[in-house]
Order: sequence, then structure tokens, then C-alpha cells
Amino acid sequence: METKAGKPKYQQIKELLVDSIQSGKFSNGACLPPERELCDRFHASRVTVRKAIKELEDEGKVYRIQGKGTFLNQQSNKITQVLTRLTSFTEDMHSRGMTAGSRILLTEQVAASAEIAEQLALEPGDPVILFRRLRLADGEPMAIETSYLNDKLFHPMLEKYTGGSFYSFMRDELGIMPRRAVQSIEVAVIPEWEARLLGNPSLAVALCMCRQTFDSNDRPIEFVVSKYRSDKYRLHIELYNL
Repeated sequence: METKAGKPKYQQIKELLVDSIQSGKFSNGACLPPERELCDRFHASRVTVRKAIKELEDEGKVYRIQGKGTFLNQQSNKITQVLTRLTSFTEDMHSRGMTAGSRILLTEQVAASAEIAEQLALEPGDPVILFRRLRLADGEPMAIETSYLNDKLFHPMLEKYTGGSFYSFMRDELGIMPRRAVQSIEVAVIPEWEARLLGNPSLAVALCMCRQTFDSNDRPIEFVVSKYRSDKYRLHIELYNL
């Protein structure tokens, strides 16, 4: 296989590997060629090949087993959420070649409960913005996302935000930059109305992710509760024994 000019080489290699996967050259669970072989095939350095494979791994197309190799993801019908980077839903979908979308379900100012106030470093009763969306990938429902935002920082969004990537809006319109986040995950039983909203009335449980996000000054700026379809999502994290 030959690469083409105009794009970074690792990106070209990644796209050629994706083409091979989609054309059926690799079956589910198959081991990809060793890095050395890929280096020879693409006339590329090991660093370049590893970067291409890392992107495929982040997108859930492959997974690695230390000492054994890189394998095609057997659960290709599921979207893999990588838990090592702070990215938006829109960025995640774009990295997979999918079109991200959302439907705004609710945007209103409410009084902070004790739990929400603690998450946002506010006092109970302080005004916060409750912001709920149905997140879509290629038009298909994937998650119900409920955000609680400090009203002092985000009040302009009540009139200005009409859709699209909220992190882009946060950065471009409000000058707020998400820097880091603390996230917890559990399996949660969901009511029937949420299952219907997610496009699968028989769905009984969802992957519930609670995330507290901080800006560059380490100030908590949002608390998000997201319920992802358990029949469409799986989580991936790489662990090390240090």
C-alpha cells in the first residue's frame, strides 16, 4: 500500500488501515500485522505507525494486548469511550467519522441543591443553569446529558446558545477553557421515558457518567450527568503497574 501526499503520514496510514478493515481484509478479532511489518509496508518510522494505531485505538476500532499485539475490535457495533482524555461528545463523534448532533430538551435557571452547589463550589440556593440535551450520532440517539452550570459564568448562554458543540461555544463565546475533569461511572436503572428517548424502549440500564469539569484556574465550571446507551457504548481505559 502506498501513502499519498498532502496529509501527515500517520493520518494516511490510519486511513489505509481503516480501508483494509472496512474492506474485510481483517476479520473481527484478527491481529493486525506487527509494527515492524507495518513500518516496512508504509516506509514509516515506528513512532509514526504507533501514532496511527493509537488513533484507531482511541476510536475503538482496535485494542492492544501487551506482548500479544493489536486486534480488531470484536464489538465494532459499539462506540468505545476512551477515558484518558477530556474531549467533547462532538469531538468524539468527529474522530470516528460520524456526525454529532443534539436536541435541546431543557434550558432553565434553577436554585442549586446542596449536591450541585458542592460540585460547583457555590452555596445551596445559588442560581445555576440546568441544561439537558439528547446527544445523537449520525441521527441516532446515544445519550441523555444533563449539565449544571454556574449562572454567573454561563448566563449569556440562555439567549445565545442555539446548538452545536457546547465546548466550542464555551471557548469562543464565553472565553472558558475546560482543563481537566473528574469522572465517575456506574450502571444505572433508567425509567421507561428515558429508554424511549434513547431509541430503545426495552433498555433497562444505562452507563451513567458523572463529571465535574474544571477550567485553567482549577475552578469547577460544570457538573454533568450523562446516561449512555449500554447497548451502544462501552468504556476503555489503559492501566499500568507503576
